[in-house]
Amino acid sequence: MNALRAAIPKHLFERSTSRALLYTLRVLLIPLSLYVFATNIDKLTSLVPGGPWIKSIVYWTLWCTYWWWQGLAWSGAGHNNLSKNMYINHTIGFLCHSFIFLPYFSWRITHLRHHKVSGMMENDEVFVPYVRSEKKLPPKEVAHKHDYDEILSEAPLYTLVRVLVMQIFGHHTYLTWNQMGSKRYPKGTNHWKPSSALFKDTDRNAVIVSNFGLIVMFCLLVVWTMATSITNVVALYVIPWCWVNHWVVAMAYLQHTCATIPHYRKGEWTWRRGALTTVDRQFLGFIDSLFLLGVNRYHTAHHLFSTVPFYNLPEVHATIRPLLGDAYSYDSTGVWRALWRSFVECVFVEDKGDILFYKGSAGTARRGVASGVERH
Repeated sequence: MNALRAAIPKHLFERSTSRALLYTLRVLLIPLSLYVFATNIDKLTSLVPGGPWIKSIVYWTLWCTYWWWQGLAWSGAGHNNLSKNMYINHTIGFLCHSFIFLPYFSWRITHLRHHKVSGMMENDEVFVPYVRSEKKLPPKEVAHKHDYDEILSEAPLYTLVRVLVMQIFGHHTYLTWNQMGSKRYPKGTNHWKPSSALFKDTDRNAVIVSNFGLIVMFCLLVVWTMATSITNVVALYVIPWCWVNHWVVAMAYLQHTCATIPHYRKGEWTWRRGALTTVDRQFLGFIDSLFLLGVNRYHTAHHLFSTVPFYNLPEVHATIRPLLGDAYSYDSTGVWRALWRSFVECVFVEDKGDILFYKGSAGTARRGVASGVERH
């Protein structure tokens, strides 16, 4: 870590409020422009020559275009590293998160904890693997192929439905029921209760403020619905919001869920090992940089140096990438294929062992631990 930090020019750690606000302005102007575009779809369709069928095709094509791009535009993540001024960071973060019904302070608390214990089976906050016993599988020494087929095999259509449920509702099932969260918390743990086991007593006011922001946003949607119509709100807000949930889950899931990435129990975990249990991806090409602020392409650099502002991560990545060598993980697989592959290949890990790799529905792993690597 000392060698990596020494290689990075010091100015890349500095946060510029003016530069951050310019990026924030871009983040706001793109959704606003798309909103104006959507409110004029009827007018644009009326200008199209041709019969009803042609107009109908153009009409729905324009709406699908709006939903796709607006969902991406709402999914960018600044990660508390915009400015030296924490009031600016918190104000922008609170408003943006509340707008898409995510509790800013509540989520921030657990996400910062994730950075401290990433990749640790016992303490990581989210996307903690299921173990063999939780899947009701027999011990690997006596398990046969039919055991895996009987318990884990699914029809492709059923798997697709499960993927869609995870993508649309996954983030809120985590926030509400701690789905795929740390097993150390008691049943009923969630991000909404100030008294939740996730939070300290000193966090309670922040959790209340987060909930208040969501209540205000809900009231604004009700007022908007009464002033226009539920169809209007669904088209302009709800459908893009569903896309936002998809992208948020897809990004976080693919950053930390891959059959080639290890998880560690306490006996082998170190902070450095945990920080490197992530995969950089060329996530949708230029879209990652323009809309998602490079959170996927430079996620390793972000995990190692989370205080570096996002606009400096490309330079930090270019500096440390050669120094990391085989410790660096990158996957060029397309988002959709990678999502499906991780879903079917990353099913469970073993109950025993301190360095663990995911196994798929056939009970096999793509990687294993070399002899002599584990201390125990």
